[in-house]
Amino acid sequence: MTDASVQFQRLCGLLPRLKKPVPALPCGQRCARFVQEVAALTLFVLLTACAGMQAFQEGNQLLLEGKTDQGLAKLEEAVKLAPKNAEYRIALATRRTSVINRLIAAGEAARREGRLTDAEKLYRQVQDMEPEHAMARQGLQALALERRHRLSVAEAQEFFKKGKAADLHAALEKLRSILSENPGQKDALSLRAQVQDALAKQLRPEAKLAATFRKPISLEFRDAPLKSILEVVAKVSGLNFFYDKEIRPDLKATIFAKNTTIEDAMRVLLVTNQLEQKVLNDNSLLIYPGTPQKLKEYQTLAVRSFYLANADVKAVSNTIKTILKTKDVVIDERLGVIIMRDTPEAIRMAERIVALQDLSDPEVMLEVEILEIKRSRLMELGVQWPGQATLSPLQMGTAKLTLDDLRYLTWRESTTVGTGNILINARKEDQNANILANPRIRVRNKEKAKVQIGDRVPVITTTSTSTGFVSESVSYVDVGLKLEVEPSIYLDEEVAIKVSLEVSNLVREIVSKSGTLSYQIGTRGASTVLRLRDGETQILAGLINDEDRTTANKVPGLGELPIAGRLFGSQKDDTQRSEILLSITPRMVRSIQRPDMLSAEFESGTESSVGAPTLRLSTPEEPPAGAAEPAPAPAPTGLPPAASASPPAGPDAAQTAGNGAPAGAGTGAVVLAWQAPTQVKVGEQFSAVLRVNSQQALRGMPLLVAFDPQALQVASVQEGDFFMQGNAQTSFSQRVDPAQGKVFVALVRQNTAGDQAGINGSGALLTLNLKAVKPGNVKLQLLSATPEPAGAAPLRMPLEHALRVLP
Repeated sequence: MTDASVQFQRLCGLLPRLKKPVPALPCGQRCARFVQEVAALTLFVLLTACAGMQAFQEGNQLLLEGKTDQGLAKLEEAVKLAPKNAEYRIALATRRTSVINRLIAAGEAARREGRLTDAEKLYRQVQDMEPEHAMARQGLQALALERRHRLSVAEAQEFFKKGKAADLHAALEKLRSILSENPGQKDALSLRAQVQDALAKQLRPEAKLAATFRKPISLEFRDAPLKSILEVVAKVSGLNFFYDKEIRPDLKATIFAKNTTIEDAMRVLLVTNQLEQKVLNDNSLLIYPGTPQKLKEYQTLAVRSFYLANADVKAVSNTIKTILKTKDVVIDERLGVIIMRDTPEAIRMAERIVALQDLSDPEVMLEVEILEIKRSRLMELGVQWPGQATLSPLQMGTAKLTLDDLRYLTWRESTTVGTGNILINARKEDQNANILANPRIRVRNKEKAKVQIGDRVPVITTTSTSTGFVSESVSYVDVGLKLEVEPSIYLDEEVAIKVSLEVSNLVREIVSKSGTLSYQIGTRGASTVLRLRDGETQILAGLINDEDRTTANKVPGLGELPIAGRLFGSQKDDTQRSEILLSITPRMVRSIQRPDMLSAEFESGTESSVGAPTLRLSTPEEPPAGAAEPAPAPAPTGLPPAASASPPAGPDAAQTAGNGAPAGAGTGAVVLAWQAPTQVKVGEQFSAVLRVNSQQALRGMPLLVAFDPQALQVASVQEGDFFMQGNAQTSFSQRVDPAQGKVFVALVRQNTAGDQAGINGSGALLTLNLKAVKPGNVKLQLLSATPEPAGAAPLRMPLEHALRVLP
């Protein structure tokens, strides 16, 4: 407790005693007692003021040090000690409001970032200072709502994990109730996007059908019924076909296709017979006639909205209508939105067209420097003699001088002579002036920019009528420097700039007979068009004004002498020269990007089917060497052999990683694959096995494996059982470089049967025992593998296995 506070409490204890009634005292004693009481009260007031001031200063210092609670407590103490001090009350209210606003802002930021516990603490602090604060109460209510929403999002997440259509719809219903209360809930928005994407995939069976369509097939039919051909395709591929009732039963087709995909064969077969197909599910197709009426009945239409950021909606809309022949197009110029309704293929085409046109406008920064150089020289030297003398007779007395009086005048005594002053001029002036303007102008392509530096001179015009009414009007004339530029930016980072420069100044004032003041204005200007590269500087000069004036005042005859003439005359030489220079340098801020050929040129289908894929045949991947060709599929009765299907994949598909995804690298004769888990936890040890499937006999194989040394550690490297088959002796050497994350392995099979002896089949080459030390996504890579003897084709490297390390 401070000394002032202690004194204050002591005085508070004395006050009751001062107020007690005192017995009757003599007059002198009563006066002395009164003086003591007044002195005590004065001391009390002074100590109270000192205590309040000290508490006020301590409170401000504590607030500056960041001690909010202690500082506000001191300010409240100062207000209690001096309740009538307006400065203390205002300071307390201002500081408390500032602290509350800061806490509210911090709470709102924590709530937006998802730190609900921190936000609740901040709101509680506000309520401790002001229990009825509305924003703190609303913030706590929002936190309770957010916690409830998070629980609902977790429930929706459980529905989403199940993956069935009914569960996905239940998840959407949960999310709908959340977003109706808080449309900006981030977790709900993100999960809704995932659920909608999953539902869209279930509604698009084309993705699952694509694998079936890629199977190879061979078809040989001549004038066979179309339904019989599709029946053979159904038996080979497992597809189901449904037919529209208007397909003619007697429709026949001829097709000879060897080793092509089912997709290409079906497309050629249907297009050549004016038929179309619609995917019903992952293994079913609807076949219908390609007539306009049937296309309207079966062809799916979609609605797509394009939000344009830069391009004009009318121009883009006209492009879509012209190229895609789309009729259902609506534009909103206020929002810059184009809404179109067409087939999915046409919408994909529109997306590419919009991407080509919706580009940001190019901009250029013009660095302009305008310099006006003025030079003036003045030389005035010589003696300026009076140019005239005045003779006048003296007037005698007050009477007027008459012609008769001139007879009695004596010229020397009664005539006065008046002459001007004799001036000696010796003056020389030199003046150099540079007037500089250096603006930097950022201009959009094909837009005008204007810079004006100078004054606006008023010109007053007086108007009078026949009735005697007089009025004045004021107009303004711009005098100074005026620069206008308009750039046109080209693809090769060149800029064409239309430049207009005008420099004007006041020459003199002109006063009319009626007293109206006007001005004579001198003007110099230039207008041109430049084409400059980015960073190239161009200087425009030559706007020169040159004046040379000579004025002489001489005594006739004597003033013409070669040297001494300066004593009998004065000469003034005035030379003025001014020149304007303009320097302009363009700097590209945003240039036009030329699109690549893939974006600028793409296929657009046919005239009747916009966006349809091009009719072509592709060859499926050939089966691996040694694989047996399958027997042709049986044809229907009375038809030639119809179709044959080869297997879709070779040994590459047989080797899978630990997660079941293909991770093999091979040439057909030798195939390598990793077998390892896809995710582990930090601190957990696991094994990664490199397996081989070889059709040729191998004697050895050097290996180079790479890993992330920051996330993984190699505990040990063990030899596999592949080269040990048949109880053969092997040579196994390995070296681990933990700094670079490399493992070097050499495997050689020792066999006494001869140098050409080897082993084929499948097995493990090596086993890496690893430990996860850091969370993140890492890769295990086989960088090099050289089979001995070498195969016909090198192995595809690197062979990678993706691994996720969990915290």
